[in-house]
Amino acid sequence: MEGKEIAKNHDSDGDEERYYVKRNCYGQAQMERSTKLLSKYWNQRLLWSMKFNEPTKPSISEVHKWLTSSVIGENTTLFRNIGNLTALLICGDLIEAGILEMPTALEWGGLIYSLRMGAKDGMNLLGLTSQKSSKSEVSQAFASLDAALQCELEEEEKATMNYNVIMLEHALCKIKRLTSRGVALKEIYAQIL
Repeated sequence: MEGKEIAKNHDSDGDEERYYVKRNCYGQAQMERSTKLLSKYWNQRLLWSMKFNEPTKPSISEVHKWLTSSVIGENTTLFRNIGNLTALLICGDLIEAGILEMPTALEWGGLIYSLRMGAKDGMNLLGLTSQKSSKSEVSQAFASLDAALQCELEEEEKATMNYNVIMLEHALCKIKRLTSRGVALKEIYAQIL
């Protein structure tokens, strides 16, 4: 089914729109998030093929920048309603799907620093970094946390949770989210230790 048909079918039923679109799933409400954008995304599908069928695979940073970049012209984005966080999550999905290479912890930590969102806040809460930490310090702290977990977790545990740096970034975001909803850090520690 083409993007226009999908969007048309969902426009007629508010329940379906609410089922597929949660405007505040990443915190602040995204009022433009809608299935009405499906036809626009569908029309841009060939851009993805061109990007990923190049002789050399793009880096994570290149893909993140591409997803959030503006088209030549005023205030026009290449992909509507894809900001820094959504772009990072898409990169994570492309990595998990094997389309992009798994980044190093230092590389993923650099993106965490650039976003300055949940994972960075989670690292601050755990005392691994501070608000004033540089990109290098955040990247190194993230890499150190990853190295510690790689040593502490049994291979079976890592396999069960599909542990990698993408999953670690998600977990740090959840720590921030839980504390913002009133869960004490000691309660979080009790669950993960």
